[in-house]
Amino acid sequence: MKRMAILCAGLIAAGAAQAGDGFSLGMGVDYSSGDYGTDVTTDILSVPVAGKYVSGDWTYKASLPWLDVSGDPDVLPGLGRVDNTNPQGRGRGNGNGNGNGNAPTPTPDEPTQDGSASGIGDLRLAATYAFDTGGPLGVDLTGNVKIATADEDKSLGTGANDYGVALDLYRDFDGTMLFGGASYMVLGDSDFIDVDAVGGANFGVSQQLDVGNLGLMYDFRQAASDDSDDRSEVIGFYGFGAGEDGKMQLYGSAGLSDGSPEWGAGLSYTHTF
Repeated sequence: MKRMAILCAGLIAAGAAQAGDGFSLGMGVDYSSGDYGTDVTTDILSVPVAGKYVSGDWTYKASLPWLDVSGDPDVLPGLGRVDNTNPQGRGRGNGNGNGNGNAPTPTPDEPTQDGSASGIGDLRLAATYAFDTGGPLGVDLTGNVKIATADEDKSLGTGANDYGVALDLYRDFDGTMLFGGASYMVLGDSDFIDVDAVGGANFGVSQQLDVGNLGLMYDFRQAASDDSDDRSEVIGFYGFGAGEDGKMQLYGSAGLSDGSPEWGAGLSYTHTF
């Protein structure tokens, strides 16, 4: 959602550094917590598995997470707070986080219920083309799609597909990489959730160290609905080699708005074959 999609946006800078051809497989753990402007704290645990294939100027990626979510059914992983009218949403009916399956559907005059649910999240696919600028500036153009594999009756997703495009720029200055980008995502509506297209932007710096790289990044994304706030957060990350063909990435984030989780942390491991 980048949160799931960006797990750590520092990976943009690290991955942009002209990776060689081949296949890599990664796995991570991500945890975030926040109230998203509601009266209920929502905790999200994500365990994504991701694959990447690089061939010349093209990079292809796919990721699929397992999710465990506890909190407000209006808060969806990777999206934030929306107006979710699904009567089967997390903590509402048919045992989806209720524990007994007998919880009544809230009325407009009642507070939104909360509950817990777990399951597979949305499948995300992306294709990136790295332009040859003839100079030190790197330019990547990415097309991406979210396939709605998450269970909307558990409030693990919207139940609709999304389509987007992103442009990322980066340049290395003797071990200091500056990077930034912009994105636009057309979010799909479902029978119970109406969302808007969202734009986003990020910028940051990554410093190459004797062992690994250390960086800091700011990430912004427009709110998916009029009832929520824009997402705004800062992310710090540290990446280092793990064996001959592996890399570890540790990161933490702090939310700067009600549209973001208050805090988040995680790690990921990638192995290149």
